Amino acid sequence: MLWILKQIKSLQLFSRRTIGMIKGSGKSKNNVDMLDFTVFDGTTHSATLQQNLVLKEVRDGRIVPYVIRETEKNSDNRSITTYASGAWVQIAKSGIIKPQRIEGETVNKYIDMALVGMKWKRGKTDYAGFHTMTIDEFMDPLTFLRKIASLFKLEIQYRVEVQGSQIIGWYVDMIQRRGRDTGKEIELGKDLIGVTRIEHSRDICTALVGFVKGEGDNVITIESINRGLPYIVDNDAFQRWNERGKHKFGFYTPETEELNMTPERLMTLMEIELKKRVNSSVAYEVEAQSIGRIFGLAHELINEGDTIRIKDTGFTPKLYLEARVIAGDESFTDPTQDKYVFGDYREITDPNEELRKIYNRILSKFGEKQEMLDQLDKLVKEANETASSAKKESEAAKTLAEKVQENIKNNTVEIIEAKNSPTTGLKPNKTLWRDMSNGKPGILKIWTGAAWESVVPDVDSVKKETIEQVNKDIESTKTELNKKVQEAQNQATGQFNEVKESLQGVNRTISNIENKQGEIDKKVTQFEQDSNGFKTAIESLTKKDTEISNKLNTVESNAEGTKKAISDVQQTTSELKKTTTEIEEKAGKISEKLTSVERKVNSDKAGGRNLLLQSNVKYEKIDYLINQYSLTENFCAGEAYTFVIKGSVPQGQKFRSCQNGGSSNVGYATSVYGNGITYVTFEAVVATSGNERKLSLYNYPSSTTKSIVEWVALYKGNKPQDWTAPPEEQVTTDEFTKKTTEIVKSVDGIKETVTKVENNQNGFDKRVATVEKDATTIKQNVSSIQNTQTEQGRQLQEAKAGWENTAKALQGKVELKQVEDYVAGFKIPELKQTVDKNKQDLLGELANKLATEQFNQKMTMIDNRFTINEEGINAAAKKKEVYTIEQANGQFATSSYVRDMETRLQLTEKGVSLSVKENDVIAAFNMSKENITLNANRINLVGFITANHIKGKVLEGVTLKTSGNRFVEINKQDMKIFDADRPRGYIGFMEANDGSIQPSLVLGSDNRKYAGTGSFYIYQVMPRINGVDQPSKAYAKFGISKGENAEGTNIWSSYIQMQNDGGHLYAYAAGRLYFDNLNDIIFNSEGWAPGYGKFIVTTTEPHFYTNNRGEFYFKRKNALGLDLSIFQLVRMMTI
Repeated sequence: MLWILKQIKSLQLFSRRTIGMIKGSGKSKNNVDMLDFTVFDGTTHSATLQQNLVLKEVRDGRIVPYVIRETEKNSDNRSITTYASGAWVQIAKSGIIKPQRIEGETVNKYIDMALVGMKWKRGKTDYAGFHTMTIDEFMDPLTFLRKIASLFKLEIQYRVEVQGSQIIGWYVDMIQRRGRDTGKEIELGKDLIGVTRIEHSRDICTALVGFVKGEGDNVITIESINRGLPYIVDNDAFQRWNERGKHKFGFYTPETEELNMTPERLMTLMEIELKKRVNSSVAYEVEAQSIGRIFGLAHELINEGDTIRIKDTGFTPKLYLEARVIAGDESFTDPTQDKYVFGDYREITDPNEELRKIYNRILSKFGEKQEMLDQLDKLVKEANETASSAKKESEAAKTLAEKVQENIKNNTVEIIEAKNSPTTGLKPNKTLWRDMSNGKPGILKIWTGAAWESVVPDVDSVKKETIEQVNKDIESTKTELNKKVQEAQNQATGQFNEVKESLQGVNRTISNIENKQGEIDKKVTQFEQDSNGFKTAIESLTKKDTEISNKLNTVESNAEGTKKAISDVQQTTSELKKTTTEIEEKAGKISEKLTSVERKVNSDKAGGRNLLLQSNVKYEKIDYLINQYSLTENFCAGEAYTFVIKGSVPQGQKFRSCQNGGSSNVGYATSVYGNGITYVTFEAVVATSGNERKLSLYNYPSSTTKSIVEWVALYKGNKPQDWTAPPEEQVTTDEFTKKTTEIVKSVDGIKETVTKVENNQNGFDKRVATVEKDATTIKQNVSSIQNTQTEQGRQLQEAKAGWENTAKALQGKVELKQVEDYVAGFKIPELKQTVDKNKQDLLGELANKLATEQFNQKMTMIDNRFTINEEGINAAAKKKEVYTIEQANGQFATSSYVRDMETRLQLTEKGVSLSVKENDVIAAFNMSKENITLNANRINLVGFITANHIKGKVLEGVTLKTSGNRFVEINKQDMKIFDADRPRGYIGFMEANDGSIQPSLVLGSDNRKYAGTGSFYIYQVMPRINGVDQPSKAYAKFGISKGENAEGTNIWSSYIQMQNDGGHLYAYAAGRLYFDNLNDIIFNSEGWAPGYGKFIVTTTEPHFYTNNRGEFYFKRKNALGLDLSIFQLVRMMTI
């Protein structure tokens, strides 16, 4: 269907009724569609052709624009033929693309650059990663678009969008290769009209000249490595195609993104290209009819982009092509006129002919080699076994899926998000509430049955409080130390003895001060005494270079007691450490406190800072560009910088460093700094826009070798240094360690507290241990709270352990809360025996992992307690696991998965009670003097069990064995009767080689092979084909065996076999077959139809009949009988 745009305001519709012929000539060499159509002169539509825009609707609904470039009138048939080409040819004249290098951009960025300032806009695109392109010369935007599509391996589509009678948008799409490999064949006699195979030699050459334009006016050739010749030759091609003994020359410039082409690389590319040019080229012209839109032939439909096969049996040998549909000529009124244009031809051989030959050859061999048939039979049996295994696996998968669904149903809970705690529908150890009373992110809490308990350890508040206190102590220590240093710097060198006396008391100070060129050494002894008591202080202050040391020892005594304090402060450029000891003695009480605080200080100087971000990332690449690094500040033109690299490149390669996206080479890292470490010192050039903080590292000169970079660093100046993290990437939290030991002794008892707090790049860790002793109780408590970085991610943990002793009781407890990143992994046990033994437990664990695979955070709460008192011994172990999804983009998880597990043990003088609980499933064991109760879904007993009486509903998967010389044994699938440990009877399943089901009864032995001589067998056989029962072919047999052959098959003495197929019954005896009775012997055939009911007796010896009356009576149906004596019968038979 065509529309012709009229004055850019309205569209006029054309169809095959008004247009004599529409002919689409397909895609040209420059990827431009051509459209030719004919109208009749004098019609209302012919005037419209004076306009210059045609729109064509294709099958997928796209509207493709064309520009009319030529019209042709024919006076014979009064027709006007119009020639149009794709409207996107105008893009070529709408702008210019300047030479440049585009680093690591997406296809969207490239298209926007090509279409800037045009009516054409970027349309649909498929993501194809990031790519780099170097543009060496000016080009038009249309050529640029084709290069973009080639670079990203995409296809271009041009289209417009029409609303009403107006075009509202012009779009360029770049999408993945369209179409599919349909397997459709276009065949001569069906929809193939004909194929023309054109073979020509116009592009053949026997010598190839190669060259690449380098930097400036330099041209790279292979003369330096090819004996001074700029070309290579093919001797075989020369013998075939030379003209009067002269070569046919061709010229070649490789299309590549390599910036540093070497003669060796150019030689390799030329050799590959020459192999393509020494043979004649083949082209095809295919004329095919589209029949896919004819009624009943929808399966023959061809779409643009599809890959199809073309078969022309008119050629000898047959021509078989693979081709792709690149354009189509469709009629919206007459589908029989649809035609298509094909391209991307590839000639292949006829695989069907080869397959038929192989098949016939194999078929002829079947009659010669019986072992192939035996192998086929073996494969059928293996297929039956595989089907049986698949059934078992499907049953196991079904069991697992049901277990997963059960876990999800029982353990998935909704998270209630509110400021106030919920009051209704609360389930102990299940209901979760996100407490939003203090705003986001809130605190996740679980209902224990009595109160709401926080699931996540409150590490942040403890950490904040501790850091604030430590910072406060450090800052006060630094302030006091700086004040003392300032005072000492203002004092003159010398020795002083100062005494002050008054009615209130005496104050004496002895000091020795040395103050030279910034170094200070000050020692002071001070004594104070008044009516309340006395105080003695000894202090030393030392400052040398950047290190400061201050030590102070004080003793204060008064009527209430004595207080001693010793402090040691050490400050360097990297850390500040303060150690104090405080001892206070009072009547009936002694207190001791030892404290140590150490904090690291970052004091990197500007000249020694690494200026590169993410510089400790390892790269292993086979490419020219290794990486482009970002700086923390702008380059200063003319200033010296040192670029240090730890890594390796192959021999002949170098690390090349560039500014401005690779266009400004600043040097090669060839100077050696250490083992595997090289560096280059350079002066920064003027940075172009957008490259002020960019430094690129290349593998030079070849881009096909492997480079390894472990780390890089950039420093100001000309001195190389080892790698250090840039300040912007250093952890901003203070690193410190604080240790405290407190001991309080009094007449009431002793209390000891030991505390250690660490905060560093790995996380926060606080540990506290306390011991309290008095006349009645001894208490011990150990707690820790951690926020650490592990290999699996960030982990929060709060642990508490306590122990309390009294005269009448002993009690201990362990509590743990932990939050960690979670991945639902499952480790398969190595021993098969372990898997078989704990099958149900492993199945449950695997089901739990599958049910929690959507969650990425796991919170664990453990509460273990142990108590011994006059009531007995109690032990409890509780564990709750809460699985949720970590907050992302301000959103919180709305559901969670909760597992509640608990084990309790209680021992009293009356009995033992043990219970194990997981969620709502409880197993219990209770024992008293009269009863033992086991209550569980599964009870596993391993070993010998002795019992006088067992009563139950179901016994499954066990072996039951009675006692005595004659006993019965029942195991998983059969029952045996023994006499003196020898099996005398069996009921169960017999072994069957063909996979059939064979329930059996054996009297005299069991089901073992080669042990059934003289035994009586009864069994029924259910044949199976591909694992499916065949009841129509079932049969039953009973008889006595006289042994087995080499294959283990019974050799019968006699048997009777009954078949379901045909209803036949067979009786066999290796000896005589007797029928004895005391009354009539009747053989009665119930069928009276002709051909049925025969009585046939076949023997190799004479027949003997003995009758007391000597008579035979013969009677025909519906007739009188004939009574003959035995003599008459013999006479008749003789005659």
